[in-house]
Amino acid sequence: MVELVNTGPMAGGKTSTQILQGILDIPGVNAVVVVGRDGFVIESAGALGAIDLDTVGASVAMVLNGAENMGNELNLASFHTLTLEAPNAMIMCTPVGDALLVILAPDSKTLGMIRLQVKKQSPELAQFF
Repeated sequence: MVELVNTGPMAGGKTSTQILQGILDIPGVNAVVVVGRDGFVIESAGALGAIDLDTVGASVAMVLNGAENMGNELNLASFHTLTLEAPNAMIMCTPVGDALLVILAPDSKTLGMIRLQVKKQSPELAQFF
């Protein structure tokens, strides 16, 4: 597990690490990763298992940046969530500030609840990125 400590608490009194830990506590979430738009992992928490963080970061950034470019060309307002299915995990991605929040879950059974809970915590996390 790689965990990079971010700056201290923002106005809400929580650090980015504490917010990620709160997301990690959502049933069905195995790991959370914050990825820069350049594909580099900024911060992570949880059990990643055999998943390579560098590959996840680069792949997710490439896909999401491409999706946003396509949305701009089609005059779409924005994208909120993208879900990908890997052989051993569901990968849910959502923008947080200038970064991307990547959530790894073992299957799709709890994605609805995860999406709802993450939507509540994303604005607070976006303050850091």
